[in-house]
Amino acid sequence: MRFREASRTAAAALALFCINAALVWRLFRIPYTQYMGSIEAAYVGLARYIVAHFPDLTWFPLWYEGTPYPDTYPPLLHFVVALMAAVARISPALSYHVVTALFYALGPVTVFWAAWRLGAGRAPAWLAALGYSLVSPSCFLVREVRVDSGGWFGPRRLQTLLPYGEGPHLTSMVFLPLAIGLLHVALTKRRPHYYVLAGLALAATVLSNWIGAFALALGAGAYLLAGFEARPVRQWATAGGLAGYAYAVALPFVAPSIVATIRANAPLVGGRFEPSAAHFAIAAAFAAGFPLLAWAMRRLSLDAAARFGLLFLYGMAFIALAAYWGRFVLLPQPQRYHLEMDMAFWLALALVAGPAFARLPRRAAVGVSCILLVAAAPIWLRQLRRARDMEKPVDIEATAEYRVSRWLGQHMPGRRVFAPGTICFWMTAFSDTPMMNGGFDNGMRNVLLQYIIYQEYFGDKLEVGLGWLKAYGVDAIVGGDPPSGEFYHPYAHPGKLHALPVLWRDATEVIYGVPRGTTSLAHAVHASDLVTAPPISYELTAARAYLAALDDPTLPPADFRWTGTGAARITARLRPEHLLSVQVTFDEGWHATVNGAPRRLWGDKLGQIVVEPRCDGPCTVNLAYDGGNEIKLARAVSVLALAGGGFWILLGSIRWRKRLDSATTK
Repeated sequence: MRFREASRTAAAALALFCINAALVWRLFRIPYTQYMGSIEAAYVGLARYIVAHFPDLTWFPLWYEGTPYPDTYPPLLHFVVALMAAVARISPALSYHVVTALFYALGPVTVFWAAWRLGAGRAPAWLAALGYSLVSPSCFLVREVRVDSGGWFGPRRLQTLLPYGEGPHLTSMVFLPLAIGLLHVALTKRRPHYYVLAGLALAATVLSNWIGAFALALGAGAYLLAGFEARPVRQWATAGGLAGYAYAVALPFVAPSIVATIRANAPLVGGRFEPSAAHFAIAAAFAAGFPLLAWAMRRLSLDAAARFGLLFLYGMAFIALAAYWGRFVLLPQPQRYHLEMDMAFWLALALVAGPAFARLPRRAAVGVSCILLVAAAPIWLRQLRRARDMEKPVDIEATAEYRVSRWLGQHMPGRRVFAPGTICFWMTAFSDTPMMNGGFDNGMRNVLLQYIIYQEYFGDKLEVGLGWLKAYGVDAIVGGDPPSGEFYHPYAHPGKLHALPVLWRDATEVIYGVPRGTTSLAHAVHASDLVTAPPISYELTAARAYLAALDDPTLPPADFRWTGTGAARITARLRPEHLLSVQVTFDEGWHATVNGAPRRLWGDKLGQIVVEPRCDGPCTVNLAYDGGNEIKLARAVSVLALAGGGFWILLGSIRWRKRLDSATTK
């Protein structure tokens, strides 16, 4: 009987997978699609970098003057893509599409499984997951989403996967319902392997995408407020322990400094987020709505599963619809939560309607199911046609992004550049060219660069833009005149660059040189040359002395060489009063030595490294990045958590076998 039930559930899951896989099957053989404006470019680049440099992944020198690798993006999807590329011997771009297509098809499967485990019943859970596969409530509630998706029944998830490149977001939404379902199983069955699996699913959601991580927090809170257990204190305590275990597993990529970086940058990305007193009042009312709604549903005698579904839907819908309807921004980038709102709607529908469906006579239940399947068929066929139009390949070698990236990688290896828009997105996919900008602004360790990059795009004074490029060690800037094939054309005044020397021109694309006294990233300076006042991006007053020192021929030259992704060697003939300004982002994990002896190292007001070599004559300074004590501790905690989870499962299995043997003997 149990085997038959398991087989039926597996068959239902397989059917959902196939229905969704049919929409994305072309992605299993297309490395590059027509959507060159998609941010998937950055994710392909991260996967390529992992394949090329694993396991040396402490420092990432290619974005934002360098950044700690954990700051580049939550890593789970990129590691899976890199593993697939390495094992299958396919390009990272094709691997990205294969993996994200698999996750796309798995998304409704985990929604089905979670709804079923929470008590919806197999049939209503399956029908709800089918609805999630094909119908986005956001298209009915938000005109912008409906138009963007191509109509009332547009393939919203596919739209976000391809043109927008939301692969990591959709990946997190595979793990989110899985984590909620496993949390329920763990709290009800109380076995070690369920606890560990729930913790790993929670960690996987967090390690996929920050939006999904926040949605998971709200979902877990909704589950606990729903009151599945009569003893809530034990339930909350156990769930807190599981959350702590998940955090320990994910800690190397969600350490406090990384979270602080995200918090510092998120309000500046996708529109400025500036909370006011009114904002905090509405946020408090939103938070108070959870327990009030839970209390009201108890009074109405709704069961715990229905209460969870409606609480989760309340949280996701408030965030997304308040932004779309009322232009109220509860938190950064709230519109992106409409995907979680869609998921929550179908989960809630399954959990609320499940008991009523179960009470239907068998013939009535079959009739309702058939009607819904017949209604779904034309929607699926329409989306198949839409998918065919969307999933078209592009000749990547003919694109501006490829041509510019390859030329820079071949002719200016290791030299830092500034690249606009999609050329910046795709740069890391095609070469190891370092950039002043990058592909994930939320992870920018040096927040000042947010303002400097804005100035490069929108400022109208070449002198100011050129000064900042010199200050941050940039040797070339990619142009962006209107005929350029770059997708976004972010320069407000592209003509200002015409005064610079041309390094390369190919039809509509051009790369300009940035005149610098030296191409080195290390410079001997005096203490008085350092930037000591907080710079203002639209003028150079604070940086005048520093810029003058970079061009001062009386100061000794310093040679900078990378010896690894997180290691460098600087050689120069210095006097004791000289400092070294290193045009690499400062982080506490950097250390400097001279002949094995440590030297003082700190960050200046530009966010770059300063070293005090204390040399008199020929001097070699070695820089090494180890992540600092925080990341070292985080790695140790993560390893111990994984090992401890495995040991707990093993110990629990041994105890279970002993009990089974004892019961058999009796």
